This record gives sequence, structure tokens and C-alpha cells, in this order.
Amino acid sequence: MRKKLSAFADLDTQLLAVDPHEVYSARYLLKETGFSSDDFHYPMLMDPSLTVSAKYGVAFQMRIHVEVSNRPATFLIDKQGVLRYAKRARTFADRPTPDQIVAELQKLR
Repeated sequence: MRKKLSAFADLDTQLLAVDPHEVYSARYLLKETGFSSDDFHYPMLMDPSLTVSAKYGVAFQMRIHVEVSNRPATFLIDKQGVLRYAKRARTFADRPTPDQIVAELQKLR
């Protein structure tokens, strides 16, 4: 996604990641994978109460490894708050690529 930030900006789009964990848990995961919060160049909403995840129908719907987790999903929401695209993953890896997201954004223009 980081490699496509300029394409998102060109399409007047703000990328927002929603993470269902507490801040300390996300920081630990970043550290374990060799990243830091400085590696993110877009906002991340921490959603440990799963308020946003539940609103979009993805809270606790998938077993990943040994725990139940949120279902990965991609949503495109316009400036008026209207949902224009939704992709709820069937598996953890079933997500649109950054190029596919850019293509969907171009369709909305």
C-alpha cells in the first residue's frame, strides 16, 4: 500500500487502516515484523472495542492460526460517507491488491 500512496493522493483518496488490537499489541507486532510506527505513512485507527469492525460486518468472523480474528476487508467510502465498494475476504490472503484498489477508485471518478 505504501508504494501506491501517491496514486491514492492523485485520486483524492485518503487511506485509513483499521486494526482491531490495542495500541501496545500493534506496536509489538510491528516490532516482531521489523517495522515501526514511523513506517506507516497513513493513519491507523485502533479499534480494540471492535466498534468499527462490527459496523462493517467483519468483527470476529475468521479463525487465523489459533485465534478468532476480524475478517480482512477493504472498503471505499466517498466524501459523503456512502459505501461505494466492499470486499470482505474469505481467507486471510483474499484481499484486493493495491493495483486493484486503484482501479476501483478510477471507476468511481
